[in-house]
Amino acid sequence: MAEPDFESQLTRLFSEAPPFPDAELFAAQVAASLDRGWALRRVLIGGAGVAAGVVAAAQIAASRFSSELQTLSLDGARGVSADIDAALHKFNQLVATPASVEALWLVAGLAALALAFAVTRAMEEF
Repeated sequence: MAEPDFESQLTRLFSEAPPFPDAELFAAQVAASLDRGWALRRVLIGGAGVAAGVVAAAQIAASRFSSELQTLSLDGARGVSADIDAALHKFNQLVATPASVEALWLVAGLAALALAFAVTRAMEEF
């Protein structure tokens, strides 16, 4: 059987962690990373928004959607419902192409990423 003094000394030695020589440096690095500003996240959120805007603008410009709207507005003699049906038909044809579907998924993904960054920032502030 072990002696009670030895067991208590052994328990005490294992309950206290030995100090590491770089403990102060590690604590300073952790404090610096916690105090770091939100500049990188702001740049990423802004970049995601700009990228989504550029993709959306390129898709609208490439789809000739604006010229279709001009044609619809010039033909005022036709009924409004026929114009809306024609515009929806053109829009459905636009979305039916694989490239535009990929672009819509890209925009949705970037928007979700920006939303996730905004939520993480809101959670950190509260």
